Amino acid sequence: MIHDMSITMREEISGAIDFVVSRGARYADIRMEKGYATVIEVQDGVFREMSYGIDHGVGVRVLYGNSWGFASSNESSKSGLRLSETFEDALRIARALALSSHESESEPIKLAEAPSITDYFRLNPKINPADVSIEEKKRMIKDAYRAAKEYSPLIKSVSISYLDGYEERVYANSDGSYIEEVAPAVFMRVYTVAKRGNILQEGRESIGAVGGFEVIKAENPEVMSVKAADKALRLLDAELPPAGMFYVIMDPKLTGVFMHEALGHAAEADHVLCGESILSDKLGEEIAYQGLTVADDPTIENSHGYYRYDDEGLRARRTEVIKEGILVSFLHTRETAGRFNAEPTSNARAANYSELPLVRMSNTVIEPGDSDFEEMREDISYGIYAKGMRGGQVDTVRGEFQFSAEEAFLIEKGELTKRLKNVSLSGRTLDILKSIDAVGKKKVRGSIGFCGKAGQEVPVSEYAPHIRVKKILVGGATATAAAAMPSPSHK
Repeated sequence: MIHDMSITMREEISGAIDFVVSRGARYADIRMEKGYATVIEVQDGVFREMSYGIDHGVGVRVLYGNSWGFASSNESSKSGLRLSETFEDALRIARALALSSHESESEPIKLAEAPSITDYFRLNPKINPADVSIEEKKRMIKDAYRAAKEYSPLIKSVSISYLDGYEERVYANSDGSYIEEVAPAVFMRVYTVAKRGNILQEGRESIGAVGGFEVIKAENPEVMSVKAADKALRLLDAELPPAGMFYVIMDPKLTGVFMHEALGHAAEADHVLCGESILSDKLGEEIAYQGLTVADDPTIENSHGYYRYDDEGLRARRTEVIKEGILVSFLHTRETAGRFNAEPTSNARAANYSELPLVRMSNTVIEPGDSDFEEMREDISYGIYAKGMRGGQVDTVRGEFQFSAEEAFLIEKGELTKRLKNVSLSGRTLDILKSIDAVGKKKVRGSIGFCGKAGQEVPVSEYAPHIRVKKILVGGATATAAAAMPSPSHK
């Protein structure tokens, strides 16, 4: 365990940081990670992958002048990881960039103030995934596969992915922070395809959390598989939707992913600084329905986007992005917060030690309102109830989006009537935020997955109620076109 060697390791890290600071570095930090991971994948009854691996390495950042240097290593020597050499590599890169760039012409890098923290945190699960044999995990996945495949002869394909990991992390910086963390994580996804004639439809379910194997057991993988299979079967009998502008009610899963994709990425301060966000000049303005409050919250325990400290050693905190319709904050690292003269929001995240921390979301939370689902439906004479999301694309610069819902229903005179398939929703983000006119009373866990940005994927999830939108463009993609639609960042 990292904690068992913490005194020696802390001294070595401190010495390496002091060295680069003595050579002119303005700031330096290190992330050391040792991860244990199990991956099991089954496709149509065949185990395509069953592996266990250990990855141990360090990532170092050094700020010299107005330039960052970054280096990582997973090489070992007699004294362990190449700490001193990696710090020297990062310093060398930062110096070279500083000498080759026109620093006087660029805005000075200013890191927002952050407290110096010393902490040791261990998340103790009820069932450590490492204590569960590979045979038991394989048996669980085989039973889940069988449950979906035997649900109906129309289920033609079943794929299941299972991941678990146990990570030991050390973070330290030249401001005096030193943090050790130990935490497990689990994730499982079921994907099914149903076929009748030439008609193909899919269904999927997933579960994941920073926590132990008990998270998977509580969900019951066999039940989860049956849900995915049943969803695919239901859609075989669904109709294509009408096309045009309609009232649309989004279920919690679609609401959460919509806010994550269309709003959340636009609120990431690095996008704002690069001119890649429609929110660039909107801070402090009312941009949405007054009953809408949206936050990013990594502090939700047992969630997929949970963390205690971000990858700059900041204690995780909840950040409201929209409060009662007003854009009140962007999401920040220390560097972007310094550029905005704002407080850092603990949103610096990296996929692993070999990647640079970026501004990233965690758990997107839409706070509940005061409307029942029945109340939201009753005054819609003709509209759409859209559920889940299976693909789409977002342009944060133009503020435009197109999503494909997993399934939907036609609303006629306040009642759910025909089941619909291949429903696409498109529009302009700011128009849709203003067109919301009701927010549901009940907030539930929505989608669970991984968010991609700059080639890095980090775990995320959403918590949301239903929302109702007065006017949104609805179309009916063909099954082939919907399947080919590029996925948004949230997978």
